[in-house]
Amino acid sequence: MRCLTDIPHRAGLKLVSLTTVLLLLGACATGGTGRSVRPQGASVQRASDAVEQAMCEGRAIDAARMLMSEPLSSAPDRFYTGLALEQSGKPVAARRVYASLMNSGSRDMVFMRCGNEIMADGMVGSEAGRRLAIIASELQTMDVARMQPVRLDHGLPAMTEKPADVTRTAPAAGNTGPRRDVTRPSGSSPLGRWFAHLASYRSYEQAVSSKSILEKKYPALSGIIDQWEVNVGGFALRLGVRLQEKSDAQTMCNQVKSQGDYCAVLDTSQ
Repeated sequence: MRCLTDIPHRAGLKLVSLTTVLLLLGACATGGTGRSVRPQGASVQRASDAVEQAMCEGRAIDAARMLMSEPLSSAPDRFYTGLALEQSGKPVAARRVYASLMNSGSRDMVFMRCGNEIMADGMVGSEAGRRLAIIASELQTMDVARMQPVRLDHGLPAMTEKPADVTRTAPAAGNTGPRRDVTRPSGSSPLGRWFAHLASYRSYEQAVSSKSILEKKYPALSGIIDQWEVNVGGFALRLGVRLQEKSDAQTMCNQVKSQGDYCAVLDTSQ
């Protein structure tokens, strides 16, 4: 079987065709066996115990909250976030997460089992493709694409137009106005109460390698990016700048967010 390497993005692509393509992609990634072939040296990245317990107890929404409380950038964390969103009844949001992972090139492996049901077991990309196929199949079964307009009560006319998607008209996340350069805060201190949070990681190795990337991206912050260990659904290492004054942290975060990047002011005393 010749594996597909590209999914056509045409406005007229039917849902059943998309399902077929996704299933073929999943078969290619797994070699037709239904399970991914583990690359040499690859390790399985499992969700934290708290996240897995919430998923298996039917509290997927709690698992999603735990995962999304930190802007974690690893492919496995994003996959588990998509899985939690899917299981909590948000297939459209999950589909966006899975689609981004299809082209990530990640060689990480994921695994999650609840009782006798194996929810994930393979490479991130192939598992994301498999979940996309499941979502597409479920939407087709529900006949979402051909749902008839709902007629309102008391003889009011039926709704003939789809409501506007308000999320598309909302300002970009974190955008606080015109782009501004990030300047070096004057009140940075390793003992500062306020933390201008830039990113989080699940391991020291990821944090160390990413710290230099942040310093290159924001040269003014070179030498003052600090780390903060927390337990949020498992170990996480936050990177950011500690400051004595909340106003200084807010100013720095506004500069970072004006460039479309993440930044949040956190209170380290809580």
